[in-house]
Amino acid sequence: MDRFNALGRGLQIMLVAGALLLIDTFLRWQEVEFDLGPIGGGSVGQSAWNGFWGVVLGLLTVVLVAWLVARLLGVSIPLPFSPTLIAAVLAALIFLFALIKNLDDDYSTFWAWVGLALSVALLAGAWLQIQASGGMEALKSELPGMPGASAPVATAPA
Repeated sequence: MDRFNALGRGLQIMLVAGALLLIDTFLRWQEVEFDLGPIGGGSVGQSAWNGFWGVVLGLLTVVLVAWLVARLLGVSIPLPFSPTLIAAVLAALIFLFALIKNLDDDYSTFWAWVGLALSVALLAGAWLQIQASGGMEALKSELPGMPGASAPVATAPA
């Protein structure tokens, strides 16, 4: 619990929302009820893992949760970008795919909208983490070719 409390508020929100979203992806995101008259009826549904948008959404959620758990455990993964930028990009992609999935699929259930709300919580956590790490200007300095990014200084041979 001490490691969780040591994380910034944005990462805490992202970790909880990501874990809940991962669980939510296994619930019925689409459902159709049918009635067969005197012999009964029922319903048929699918989880978020159905279709292209859902599979990508699920995989991105798994990657984000694994990334955040690695940060929680203090695992250092050498990548050319900051952990904040990676988590923010993953959160933005998860939101985008959750939104597309909800708009594209018919017969969305309550759980699909909960998933979309959790993806918004991921975005909010990412935004808080970006602000805690110096804001957008600090992230721009990591990306080559971005306006406001610090370009590497070339030195002339002596």
